[in-house]
Amino acid sequence: MNPVVESEVLEHCTDSSIVKEIRLRTPMTQQMMEALSDGAKLSYYPDFPRPYFRIEKPRAYVIQGVIGNTTFRVTLMPHARENEETELVRLLDA
Repeated sequence: MNPVVESEVLEHCTDSSIVKEIRLRTPMTQQMMEALSDGAKLSYYPDFPRPYFRIEKPRAYVIQGVIGNTTFRVTLMPHARENEETELVRLLDA
């Protein structure tokens, strides 16, 4: 079953990047975060009051979220491939 319920555009930036909020069927887990970070740089802060993470894949996207939330934000870079969002859903579904 697809883990993503909804994808909503929040903002179109002047540099042509797009900020989206992704809503999940279940809360974000550490395992989901690790899957999303495949091939990207993960910064994870488990000791924050709300365990925050940031995943950066150069020239593609930046993901920011909190473990336990049912939403996270993705900034799709101007030079990202058209299928980057589809690839993120595939990583979550694996």
